[in-house]
Amino acid sequence: MTETNRQPCPTCQGKKIIEGVCEVSSEWRGTSEDEKNDTQCTPDQECPTCRGTGYVEGSACGPGRK
Repeated sequence: MTETNRQPCPTCQGKKIIEGVCEVSSEWRGTSEDEKNDTQCTPDQECPTCRGTGYVEGSACGPGRK
């Protein structure tokens, strides 16, 4: 396909990855020195929609998209 038919991926908006998220909660905090980590993070992942390319071909955007 030509460059003009490529559209930014609607899932990652052309970034190629889905960035991980970190959350902090005192509920996760342990009682010992070794368990005082109250932050939980998810890793960055390759976008499942565009498979890391950052764009989708014309018809792959889903119904109703042109």
